[in-house]
Amino acid sequence: MDPSVIPTLAAVISAIIGGAAGEAGKNAWTSLTALIRRRFADDDAVTAAIERAETRPAEETAEIIAGRAATDPAFEEALHRWTVETARLVQSKHDVSNTISGNARISGPVLQAGDVFGSINLGKP
Repeated sequence: MDPSVIPTLAAVISAIIGGAAGEAGKNAWTSLTALIRRRFADDDAVTAAIERAETRPAEETAEIIAGRAATDPAFEEALHRWTVETARLVQSKHDVSNTISGNARISGPVLQAGDVFGSINLGKP
């Protein structure tokens, strides 16, 4: 699996575990865990990764899952579809309101965001 997908997968896992997509997120997590268990039922490391996802960094869980995907093209494709679809779901179900108010004085750039899937670069190109 393309390593550049890992941050997106981790962000989606983190958002779902954190409850960002509500009931739809719970359903998405259930579908991912079912997909993993069907394919890797005998793989203790990957099943432990999803069972402990709430207590370990999302990046670690994503790396373990992506590592297994690299060995199975069909699972890799299914995982990619799940990640893309769920990222859209999380984004659409997660309202963000950024506000600068009161007597705030801004003398430089300001970045306000919700969930970021990918990189933010504020440097010159």
